[in-house]
Amino acid sequence: MKLFELLDNVNKIVPLKYAFEDDSVGITIGENESNVNNIVIGHELDDYLLEYCSDNNIDTVITYHPPPYKKITEEDDSENFLPDSITTSFIDSSINVITIHTAQDVCKDGNADTLVDLFNIKNPKVFAQTVGKYGAGRYGTIDMVSPKELKKLIENKLNTKLIRTNEYFEILADISHIAVLPGSGTQFMEEILDITQVFITGDISHRYLLKADEEKMGLIQIGHISSEIPGMKKFVEKFNNFMELEINYIYKDFYELTIFTK
Repeated sequence: MKLFELLDNVNKIVPLKYAFEDDSVGITIGENESNVNNIVIGHELDDYLLEYCSDNNIDTVITYHPPPYKKITEEDDSENFLPDSITTSFIDSSINVITIHTAQDVCKDGNADTLVDLFNIKNPKVFAQTVGKYGAGRYGTIDMVSPKELKKLIENKLNTKLIRTNEYFEILADISHIAVLPGSGTQFMEEILDITQVFITGDISHRYLLKADEEKMGLIQIGHISSEIPGMKKFVEKFNNFMELEINYIYKDFYELTIFTK
């Protein structure tokens, strides 16, 4: 199989055209005509994944996160982007990379829809739009719960411990309206201030915790990767079924190498 043929198959599961406009998706390392023999799915490029590829003769990786690059400011103040050291290691090892990133967040049954299912959000609507009706966030209603019950529900469904909440969340009474956005989502908070009580996302800066207190919205930070792994597991299952393969999913969870198989 050629790399462009694998990309066509990925596109049938996750249409890459629905990613955010400035996102790096598709073939991020390699050439269209590069040969594909052994595939693995990874959450991001790191030393664990590189070692796994080396030990298992992997020549192609489908990742969620794009390869990291570092921004360089030239003497004339122009900006240039150079491969990070781990990106260089994958390039030097001749390992092809296809990235799905925010296309996986927004697509049907992707990362956002998976959070909707996990938390049983009713009548979900889209925010943080990318193209047309597609977007990275969902908001809707849930059965009435207390803050303590909601935290327990999230921890059980994601098999993780919550990183933090804002002060206002802790004084809420009953909660019935929530919003979710996998990854880093607080830049879209303004869109849902008047329509939800609690916003659940992967990363929250201190500035947004304070802003949410001011605006009387509860915030829950569940961890960047924790918000994405459930949806990626769905992708692995769908892709394996479509390709009639048994491709492993490698991701770093609490500094351990975990392999999720179909």
